[in-house]
Amino acid sequence: MAKLTFDTSDFEIKSMALVEKVERASEEGMENAVKELMNDALTVSPMCPQETGAMAASHSVFVDGKLVKVSTVIPSGGVATPRTSSIFKVSKNIEGALVVNKPYAASQHEGVRKGRRYANYTLIQSGPKWIESKLVRFGKKYFSMIAKRVKTP
Repeated sequence: MAKLTFDTSDFEIKSMALVEKVERASEEGMENAVKELMNDALTVSPMCPQETGAMAASHSVFVDGKLVKVSTVIPSGGVATPRTSSIFKVSKNIEGALVVNKPYAASQHEGVRKGRRYANYTLIQSGPKWIESKLVRFGKKYFSMIAKRVKTP
């Protein structure tokens, strides 16, 4: 009887190291992508309404439940309230989130107020869907940022 054995221990060690490296790179890529999303939401039309700048100053970026950046906009009025603690549960997936911590952010983003269309944006470049429109318009760019980081050693 012939018996063949194959020692896979070195392969297993190196493959685990590779998985950890890819996970770290994916998190870094996600961080870069969501930071870019925040920048686009604040600077590319339609951008976040900025009558006083308080809402623009209240944007926060989270990756896997950890705060990685807050908006650097200085409000001319109102109070900046960027969220500094996560409300998200950590899952097996790598998740990025752009959070606008103002109670009126959702209605401003959707362009409605008390059930009616809201069109009273003070800056011509600002308007509804300032985040969603960037995901549609630049989604490939954000995914490419993640992929590029994973591919880069």
